[in-house]
Amino acid sequence: MHNTAPENIDFYRTPCFWIYDSPEYKEYPMHWHNAVEILMPTENIFPVICGETEYILKENDILIIPPGELHNLKAQRGRRIIMLCDNTMLEGNPALSELNTFFSQPVWINSNYDSTFISELNGIVMDMVKIFDSAPPFCETLLFQRIVKLLLKIAEYNTVAEKYADNSSDIMMRIKKYIDSFFENSITLDTLAEALGYSKYHISRILNSNGVSFNEMLNAKRIKAAETMLRDNNSAVTQIAFNSGFTSITTFNRVFRKIKGCTPTEFREMYREKNIF
Repeated sequence: MHNTAPENIDFYRTPCFWIYDSPEYKEYPMHWHNAVEILMPTENIFPVICGETEYILKENDILIIPPGELHNLKAQRGRRIIMLCDNTMLEGNPALSELNTFFSQPVWINSNYDSTFISELNGIVMDMVKIFDSAPPFCETLLFQRIVKLLLKIAEYNTVAEKYADNSSDIMMRIKKYIDSFFENSITLDTLAEALGYSKYHISRILNSNGVSFNEMLNAKRIKAAETMLRDNNSAVTQIAFNSGFTSITTFNRVFRKIKGCTPTEFREMYREKNIF
């Protein structure tokens, strides 16, 4: 497995879930897959790298890694729950579209959250471990019910918290909404600032304080859209580049490789051969 290899997940116990209470001192090199991954240390810390961000998970923290996200699990003594859920059961359900949008980026549940809320989430995760291990009747349905409950509780908690967040958080949400709506067009920092009613310098300061630039957010959204088109239709790569908002195939290839670690053509071939991403 090289540093951007896709992981081939064997859902051998149930069609869509794989849950492991892991005591292994083992590193999982940088990889990606077509599954939502949920990590929860139960003994000791657990270092995880997603993209360019390092998370040091403490006991009972929860990290949710969306499909297609490059991540690296570091070797660490202790125990942690590693849970994988095939994304097709979530992505293909129109009733869950709002949840899928909310969890398009890694979500870290840590000590910044209410302790009672964290305990409730820990209980759901451990309940899923018990169900997976005991394999009762309707096991898959019970696991699906629990993961939707888990994701919904987190989304609701964060939505309420956003109402009391500072102005910059509100602007970040508006920036994301604007990019999500118009990424296919030739938008710029100037057009974004004009649409939101702020100077481009103010927008840049807010983006920088959140560790991202306008172009990085825009390119990430465009590449996500391109991934879907590469998986789901037979259009030429050049056409997909234009449909996802790029005006240059050279730029598209360069940005795609930077984010995904492979070319668009290699991505499509890997998905078709292994049905993963």
